[in-house]
Amino acid sequence: MRYIFSSIGLLACTLMLLLALPVPSSAAPACSGTKIAANAVNAGNGQAIRNPSELSSAIRNAKGGETFLLEGGNYGPLKINRGFKKPVTIRSATAGSPACFTELRLNKAGNIALDGLVFDYEFSSGEKSTANRFSIHESRGISITNSVFDGGYKSGAGHGRGLRIRNSAKIDISGSIFRKWWKALTGDSVVDLTIRGNEFTDIRSDGIALGVIDGLVIEANRMHNFRGVKGKDHRDMIQILRSSNRRSTDITIRNNIFDMGAGDYAQTIWMGGDGKNLGDPMLRHQNVLIENNVIYNSHVHGISVAAIDNLSIRKNSVIRVHRPEKNRKVTIPRIRVSPGSTSVVIEQNAVAGITGYKNQPDWAILNNAIIQDKSPGQPGYYDREFIYYATGAANGYNEYGVRPGGSIDQLNAGSTLVKNYPTRR
Repeated sequence: MRYIFSSIGLLACTLMLLLALPVPSSAAPACSGTKIAANAVNAGNGQAIRNPSELSSAIRNAKGGETFLLEGGNYGPLKINRGFKKPVTIRSATAGSPACFTELRLNKAGNIALDGLVFDYEFSSGEKSTANRFSIHESRGISITNSVFDGGYKSGAGHGRGLRIRNSAKIDISGSIFRKWWKALTGDSVVDLTIRGNEFTDIRSDGIALGVIDGLVIEANRMHNFRGVKGKDHRDMIQILRSSNRRSTDITIRNNIFDMGAGDYAQTIWMGGDGKNLGDPMLRHQNVLIENNVIYNSHVHGISVAAIDNLSIRKNSVIRVHRPEKNRKVTIPRIRVSPGSTSVVIEQNAVAGITGYKNQPDWAILNNAIIQDKSPGQPGYYDREFIYYATGAANGYNEYGVRPGGSIDQLNAGSTLVKNYPTRR
């Protein structure tokens, strides 16, 4: 099995990355195979670590503030259940030969920085989709950067749960790749969680699924080419749940690209009612900003949210791409907000339709470009709104620029990200 890690910055990522991952004929042990590459930065100064025994001893004797530079290789499980007054950094010494771990358990840990590492899972016979090897529990001040969370295949589809975060605070996941998972990044009961500049690809079900989060930033990520098992998987790129009968607050979803590409359709941003009593104040999400995202998808739930107090949806491009489907109505992504939401602003989006507004006095619907690809003679037709630089079926990714003079251009609507794709830099 070969692992490839490219640059992860949203506007610098290689758009053809991992469009057709190879399916191994038989699973190799985790952390094995040809050389693994990671996006480690300059390692800098620190204590050299050559094997799992040295790493275990170094962590046991750490006081706080140390940096451990790991030679490449399989280090097995990484388990830390203590906190430090100053961050302890565990980093690969060489980008081309990173340290690899088969398990991550941060339990009641604090001030840990993991950088340029590989966390590798391989499916074993009998394991359920929920199999989880990598978790952060009851921990604080954890950062994971420039790393790979690599899932396993079962019958040619992603398997296992990637990173799971619970009952923790001040967690930062950035510049990393999540691929080949059933569900990539999940969690609940977290305060101050940042997910920035990551790539999610070849995911069977949910890219990010979270509940009971207070202070969430999902920014500058790229989610693309999800791939499910027909008849078995329900896909959401981002899902915010009312788990544990609790709401989430202070959520920002900004500057992300969501691209069906050459993969399967998915719900893109979903905050549903989950069958809860949405009249209960403790079940109503609060303070949500969804801003400047690009969505290329083929499911009616482009941005669908329910029972939110203080909601702003602005300058998003919600673009339909094609999939074989007789009922075309379910393939056109829209912005859908439950009418019972309060203090709502929906402005300067490019989208096929907006539902939920029923003359509520605390709603503002302003300068949205309504676009469509069904009737060439009607306003907002795609050919007059977009320049097609790439389409999923032909290129494996989508790239639509704004055509001068169209309604998107005139209203200054939609995401600014469409101006800065790598092919036009």
